[in-house]
Amino acid sequence: MGKAATLNAVVGDVVISNVVHDEHSQNTYLFHNCFSAADVAPNLVYGVVLDNQKAVTVQGTFLQNTRYMDVFYREGYTVIEMEAGPYLSAVFEMYRPTRHPVNEIINLYELPFDLGFIHYSSDTPLSKGRNLGAGSLSYYGMDSTYAATLAILRRIFTLEARRLRASASRAGKHFSACP
Repeated sequence: MGKAATLNAVVGDVVISNVVHDEHSQNTYLFHNCFSAADVAPNLVYGVVLDNQKAVTVQGTFLQNTRYMDVFYREGYTVIEMEAGPYLSAVFEMYRPTRHPVNEIINLYELPFDLGFIHYSSDTPLSKGRNLGAGSLSYYGMDSTYAATLAILRRIFTLEARRLRASASRAGKHFSACP
């Protein structure tokens, strides 16, 4: 979970991407995001959730300007953030034990584990003065952070409960075979 600028939502909304272009490596990562709008929306009071978004990982927020962001938007990128690209490069190196490539399209759909990113919209850079830091923090940032946190915790607990049930089931079969 992290914060991101959005080009098509408002402050306090939640955006969920399944494509990330990383300006560090120039790679574009395609992956199944284990989160969807249905995971977050039930606990979100003031915002909306936009899933199936495309994100760009930038090297710094001060390098962004209106013309630069317009290029992203015309290419379908609606989320601007700073961490997902390096994380995805590390995931690539963990999944395929080799250095991540440069300037390629990388398919991570076959990962043997969950991968998910949820961003809450902290600012709309194409609108002047529209961010969580302008004025008071307000409930909007807290609402989206709370809803995203609940979705993440629910996913962790669901997977862990499934793993424990499977483990108990295997142990039960093992012990029932003993005299």
